Amino acid sequence: MTKTYIKHIYIVLGTLIALAISVSILYQWPSALGALAAWVTTGSFSLQVIHIIKRKDTSGVSLGMYAALFFGTASWTFYGFKMGVFPVMIANGLTAVLATVVIMLKLYHEHPLKLIEKLREKRRKRAALKREKAETKRKAKAEAKLKQGLK
Repeated sequence: MTKTYIKHIYIVLGTLIALAISVSILYQWPSALGALAAWVTTGSFSLQVIHIIKRKDTSGVSLGMYAALFFGTASWTFYGFKMGVFPVMIANGLTAVLATVVIMLKLYHEHPLKLIEKLREKRRKRAALKREKAETKRKAKAEAKLKQGLK
């Protein structure tokens, strides 16, 4: 087993232990348990945003999933506002903002013009390599001719 795999196992076990402790302590106070759940859920999305910003890679992000997440959390925000349930309103409002940030980053990082520029850069590199190979070949032929002329 790799170190990364073991780390992942510890994360999952730690999460299950934290859940068991939280539920056992806060079970008598459902509002507190709900507020904790809302903040942890919102926090998890902030981790995803930080990950995307650091890596500048959104290729593994599903735009459809984040669009649906935005729709759902925005709806829950308005529900919380209408019902006067502030933890629901605030946590879902923040998650909707984070989902919007992920959507914007996805659109920015995978913009067609950026993809076209990446393809052009690859072509330029290939052409440069081809020129280098041709130049190396030409020099080798010239050296071979020179050696034959010296004999």
